[in-house]
Amino acid sequence: MTILVGYTPSKQSRAALAEAIRIARTTQENLLVVNAGPGGEHRHHAMVTEEQQVELQSILNASGLTAEFRQYARGRSTVQEIKDLADEVQPSLVVIGLRRRGSLGRVVMGSVSDLLLKELDQPVLCVKENTLKPGTGPDAPPKDR
Repeated sequence: MTILVGYTPSKQSRAALAEAIRIARTTQENLLVVNAGPGGEHRHHAMVTEEQQVELQSILNASGLTAEFRQYARGRSTVQEIKDLADEVQPSLVVIGLRRRGSLGRVVMGSVSDLLLKELDQPVLCVKENTLKPGTGPDAPPKDR
């Protein structure tokens, strides 16, 4: 089986990729990482540059997994590209990054992650960036007093 990862050059997507790699190692699945945006004349901030693609490919190579990166810029929405790819591949899981944003921001700006949750038939795991410092949080060892 395959785990599909929606990827943009963001901290949230890097967290999603790290979690997808962790899960794929446990389940012995392949990874398919996709970056999709509208394309056209104007470069969209969600599109991975060549330099970022080289960095991403080195992460995938170092993972030890069978992993593939695809990028689409065909004038279609990110949601439609990922939905069509998920319908084609039938992944066991779709992993996406989730940005922390208030409800008003979601209403005004819309949200690719919200639309993917509504549109995809496959299970979707939303991953937030870990903003805690290492050694803090509920899993941290107790401090000596």
